[in-house]
Amino acid sequence: MRTTELFRTCSNEHVASAALSCIGGALERRVEKAAHRAGISRGAYVVRLLLDYERQADLKRRNILQQGMARQEMPILAGLQHVIESALEGAWDGETRDENAKSRVDPSLIWSGAAALLRDGSVHEILHS
Repeated sequence: MRTTELFRTCSNEHVASAALSCIGGALERRVEKAAHRAGISRGAYVVRLLLDYERQADLKRRNILQQGMARQEMPILAGLQHVIESALEGAWDGETRDENAKSRVDPSLIWSGAAALLRDGSVHEILHS
């Protein structure tokens, strides 16, 4: 199961930080700011988000993650991006929690639409669920 691999490998803060660097862009900057506010490294912050997701995600959200990762060329990076974005949109991020955030963000929408440009110039598509 790819989600198990995601949670095992990215639960190391150094691996999580390196994976975040591969994703790069606005998501990386957003995590860095949140980690700075929390007083921890960005890798430790990503690990915190992963652990919160693993503990709190319902079955629907877990299935969306599993199905989304299965169709990606780089499943671990795509899954990590999905988990981080889900958490930062208000599902579990105490820094940005907003009573209306859950109603505004459907977790399945995070996988739809655009492609994500990675640091090495390659692109991975975010799938349609």
